[in-house]
Amino acid sequence: MNKTISFLSSLVVAGIAATGLAQSSATPSGVAAHKYNLMGESVGVAGYDPVSYFPEGGGKPEKGLISISVQQDGVTYRFASEEHRTLFEKNSVKYLPAYGGWCAWAVAELGKRVDVDPESFEVRDGKLYLFFRDKKLDTRALWREKPGELLAKSEKNWPELSK
Repeated sequence: MNKTISFLSSLVVAGIAATGLAQSSATPSGVAAHKYNLMGESVGVAGYDPVSYFPEGGGKPEKGLISISVQQDGVTYRFASEEHRTLFEKNSVKYLPAYGGWCAWAVAELGKRVDVDPESFEVRDGKLYLFFRDKKLDTRALWREKPGELLAKSEKNWPELSK
């Protein structure tokens, strides 16, 4: 591991500890441990509406409502509107975040599952990627420096991390 990645890894770990973020231990029954980044009651995308990230959903992260939700693979997804829920139900694979909602950069560079800031995201080639961000480190900016290379690393690392 080169010095830059080692330094960045240290920043990510320090940032997670400083902000009180941790890998979710809540796992719905029947779902592989650590496959999804969940909060509280097995809620995916930190309660944000996964459709809202895409152009047809407004292209801006929006909190979902408890009253408008769907369960898929043991994970509850919340939506800002009935229309968004319907879009998700018609094609959930399109709207699910890559790597179970864990930080795409960390999956690639660190080979680890790291929490995200749900407002730090990118939709690339029709897929939603989420990133860790705090005052000291913006992993989305690092991802954008070499997205092709990092995407290949993420795809290589994810099968082992999702077990």
